[in-house]
Amino acid sequence: MATLKIRLANSASTSALAPELPRISTLSGDRSYEISLVKSEDLSPQSKKAIYQLFDSNMSTLQQVSSFPYTEKSKSEELFDPDARYILVLSTSTTTSTSTSTSTSTSTSTSTSTSTSTSTNPSTSTSLKGKSKSETLEGNGDPAKIDFGPGDLMGFCGFRFDTEETLGTRDAEVVYCYEVQLASHTRRMGLGKILLDILEGIGNRRGLDKVMLTCLKSNEAALAFYTKQGYTPDEIDPTGMDEDDNDPDDADEEQDEDDETFEWKVDYRILSKSLRDTDRNI
Repeated sequence: MATLKIRLANSASTSALAPELPRISTLSGDRSYEISLVKSEDLSPQSKKAIYQLFDSNMSTLQQVSSFPYTEKSKSEELFDPDARYILVLSTSTTTSTSTSTSTSTSTSTSTSTSTSTSTNPSTSTSLKGKSKSETLEGNGDPAKIDFGPGDLMGFCGFRFDTEETLGTRDAEVVYCYEVQLASHTRRMGLGKILLDILEGIGNRRGLDKVMLTCLKSNEAALAFYTKQGYTPDEIDPTGMDEDDNDPDDADEEQDEDDETFEWKVDYRILSKSLRDTDRNI
């Protein structure tokens, strides 16, 4: 059950969660990008498609043979849950546009582009910088949708606020990182660290206990990255708990289970990073 702190975080505006966003920054090679925070409900259908395509391009090979297989429908329901938020990294060669009530996009491509596209309708293109939701309205008075295509999306971090069980009597209040995904041409440029730093700052400002995430063991590059950023196995990480509880006398029985039934061992790690010892005044 959501605590008051989690309910307040879920109802907070994007500007309250991350007052420093949106902002424009530059990568090595003078490549600029805009980073912003949005609610999933404010994404246009084209934007949601771009997010799903990037996830699927990066993760389908690993995840479809794991204990977390998915279909486009099931994954989209998870990605675009009403409580989901996104830290977006978008190329500034085409600034984020707010779509009108009649969409100008007719793209139905399911491939993930790794090139940076140019705007086909520059007259309606507008940067998110300095804009509040009330300043970007459609003709009918409803908030305009954030609109971008696969070629504009350099990366994203998807997260939610939630409570998670602990080994104690009190549930932890956490910001749960569901995804950190980068386009292939934007990796090893420091964007992953930037996304996590912003996410940790958001959790820090809300006074939450920690950031949590789940990572497949087969995704060795991601595990190494999270470890480098200070993430360690959480107290409820099933692999860690299994190692702690390992009894040599049970070895033969466990081997029988593996040989005669199925490989039951978990294929993921639950990692976390405490926010309780950091400065709340970021």
